[in-house]
Amino acid sequence: MKLTNSCGILILGLTVAACSDSADTLIVDGQKKANFQSDLTACQQVSMQREKTNDGAITGAVIGGLVGAAEADSGDALAGLGIGAAVGGLIGTAEDSSEADGARKRIVFNCMRGRGHNVVG
Repeated sequence: MKLTNSCGILILGLTVAACSDSADTLIVDGQKKANFQSDLTACQQVSMQREKTNDGAITGAVIGGLVGAAEADSGDALAGLGIGAAVGGLIGTAEDSSEADGARKRIVFNCMRGRGHNVVG
């Protein structure tokens, strides 16, 4: 079944993406102020208000299921539907998580600049 190889590649890609650096590390131009760490902690708490959703997982599962069923051999349409839905759901979840993490990082960056820290990235 040709979906098996594709699934393996997609799962490997998702695993590598999940292991990438997602820490809120900031680059500061000049010296860090004395209250840098306490402000960073407060800004990170503010950023946690940005919730992750499951919208991408649901959409990905539906699209993946349809594509999987269409690509499967005529006798394996149901198996293709299941595999496609599972892979699509994983991809959608990863995309949603990535978008939420990016939004949280922007919130921390803007919060720290708003508190007077000279962060540049």
